[in-house]
Amino acid sequence: KKLFRSILKQFGGHLELVVSGGAPIKQKYIDGLGDIGVQVLNGYGITECSPVIAVNRNRYFRGNSVGFPVKCCEVKIIDGEICAKGLNIMLGYYHDEAMTKEVLEDGWFKTGDLGYIDRDGFIYITGRKKNLIILSNGENISPEELEERIQEIEYVKEVVVYAEDGKIVAEIFGEDEERIREGVKKMNQDLPLYKQIQKIRFRDAEFEKTNTKKIKRFQ
Repeated sequence: KKLFRSILKQFGGHLELVVSGGAPIKQKYIDGLGDIGVQVLNGYGITECSPVIAVNRNRYFRGNSVGFPVKCCEVKIIDGEICAKGLNIMLGYYHDEAMTKEVLEDGWFKTGDLGYIDRDGFIYITGRKKNLIILSNGENISPEELEERIQEIEYVKEVVVYAEDGKIVAEIFGEDEERIREGVKKMNQDLPLYKQIQKIRFRDAEFEKTNTKKIKRFQ
């Protein structure tokens, strides 16, 4: 606290803990804030679950995860999808029986998020079910996984990964096309063949956003 006093002062001088929801924060930022004395805990929730499903605790946390389920909620993975059951789960959508049946089955709420649970019960999110790319050879690819890696390449500002004519395409908004191509080529070397980016498409403008500033995806 003494070493980074000038930085911590910008946050009021007493900030020690941040609990984050909405979207997972990358671990490198959590580690960076931890280095100056501010603990950041990723959490996970959805409106239909009132709204928290899991969260990392002060003394019980795991890097890159969104935490351990809250006491009133049970979580399991069904066909790769994160599903939740408990006192915090909604009874259904108001006057929409069809939609309710689509997301609720035997009390389990289908979140639409893909992920897994480790041996200690911590939850990890890998992508969205509706965005999943299923190749003709049966392999499944989470575009979010590739987008996160491409986002780390210098000069990349925004990226969306999707399938087109059986090929994995990365559509990128950035600054230096040549260096971005070199970065993607290097990234591909560490990926299995079916996950490699086979085509890059550059765009001159940012992607269209939702009201919450999330990129509007397309397939």
